[in-house]
Amino acid sequence: MKKLSILFLVFLSLNSLAYSELKGCYETISFNAQDVVSGPSALNSQSEFFLTDNQYYRDLETFKELKTLVVSVFNGYNDPWYGFSNVIIPVEKGEWTKVGNEISFKMNEDIMYYSSNYERIKVDFLVDAKFKIVGDEIEGDFYFSSVRRGLFYDFSARLKKKECL
Repeated sequence: MKKLSILFLVFLSLNSLAYSELKGCYETISFNAQDVVSGPSALNSQSEFFLTDNQYYRDLETFKELKTLVVSVFNGYNDPWYGFSNVIIPVEKGEWTKVGNEISFKMNEDIMYYSSNYERIKVDFLVDAKFKIVGDEIEGDFYFSSVRRGLFYDFSARLKKKECL
């Protein structure tokens, strides 16, 4: 039992190491291989990867709030709108892999969605995210689908690390 507990702790710490180096703010260099037009507000034009206890996404069995890495990628400005593509990564679900400077996350399972009008819905979650870190830049490929929620994102982005505004 002690060995099993130690292995579990090692697994959890490897997962947290995988996503902890991704957290922060970024400038979007390109989105789907196209240059990105920033808006007049630098704050509203930044991409951000942040960790949160998500009140909407919960464990199917325990109904516990899921810790999620929100990958919010700025995809361009079209006056007066700032565009974003958001991928939700439940960090304690799925499978993290780190090889050299590449981090990937894959998940294909159901979770509970607790809507703002207190409705509980079992939703499908398919996430395939790849991050290649080169210096202060990240090249990312993101696929996120939830048929029951009507969400679908499939995009690539090149991001440059910067200080959060």
